[in-house]
Amino acid sequence: MSTLNDVARIAGVTAATVSNVLTGRVPVREATRERVLAAIEAVGYRPNMVARSLACGKTYTIALLVPSLTNPFFSEVVEEMERVAGTHDYQILLALSNGDLKQGARHLERLAGRRVDGFIIMGNAAATDDAVALAGTGKPVVLSVWNDPATAHILPIVDIDFRLAGELATRHLLEMGHRRIATILELPVQSTRLDGLQSVLSNAGITLPADYLRQGDSSFESGYYEMEALLALETLPRAIFAGNDTMAMGAMLAINDAGKRIPTDIAVVGVDDIMEAAYAHPPLTTVHIPKIGLARIALSRVLAAIEEEAVFPVMDTLIAPYLVVRQSTRVEVTRQSR
Repeated sequence: MSTLNDVARIAGVTAATVSNVLTGRVPVREATRERVLAAIEAVGYRPNMVARSLACGKTYTIALLVPSLTNPFFSEVVEEMERVAGTHDYQILLALSNGDLKQGARHLERLAGRRVDGFIIMGNAAATDDAVALAGTGKPVVLSVWNDPATAHILPIVDIDFRLAGELATRHLLEMGHRRIATILELPVQSTRLDGLQSVLSNAGITLPADYLRQGDSSFESGYYEMEALLALETLPRAIFAGNDTMAMGAMLAINDAGKRIPTDIAVVGVDDIMEAAYAHPPLTTVHIPKIGLARIALSRVLAAIEEEAVFPVMDTLIAPYLVVRQSTRVEVTRQSR
């Protein structure tokens, strides 16, 4: 295994110069820096991360706290963050709150004790007050897919325009001729989706009946059971807007089990565009959430704060979703044989 002294010998510099190139603490002439980097590549040197951390005052670790990985949305985001962090020589330290704010608070306390360099907290995996208190210790904290308006202008937020998601889904259903539109949402977490839905319905002169608003918990099971409740109504809805794809697919199974056809009897729209959505039966129309873009932007925000080692200005980034139309809302016309 090559050592720092091996690099110094090949580059014709001192070990201290190699260290300065690696840490960036002391300026090194560009020609010397390039020579050292070439020597590092030639011998395959990998810095001792413990020594590097001590020298730089960093652990090159970012804590990522999410509610759960059972939701494919978060699984896809975590995977992209891990990949991008690796390109910057950082590692992701993942923790799950499992929907428990007290557990989220314990995770933040433990992770802070590990001297991680920054935090990304997603999907209200911790209480806003705990996130703000953590930022008060000087650690960079970025929130993502947050649903607490009180956090605005307090901490940086990278979020999705979920109100627009509700608008896009509802406009599409109206364009397909549907007027009896029900919804399955996890409230208050998905309240902005509801705002978008109600805004478009109101503009069309349509009121959302109270029994058409069903409370789910973002799980497949809740989508199924809430759809069963909708199917038991005297006046059946002709279309369903679900707050995420997982609940939408649960609703689709309930519709199929009831002997109804999708979309001929009841159309279904979800939100997220998880990988499974395209392979549902029938393929699910959904509002695509740019998960890769979300992951990259959130990570870039916290890395910028870490690397600049300065007060991180609050920046809110709102990413626009878009509609992906598939067969759960669109009746396919069979080509007649000639």
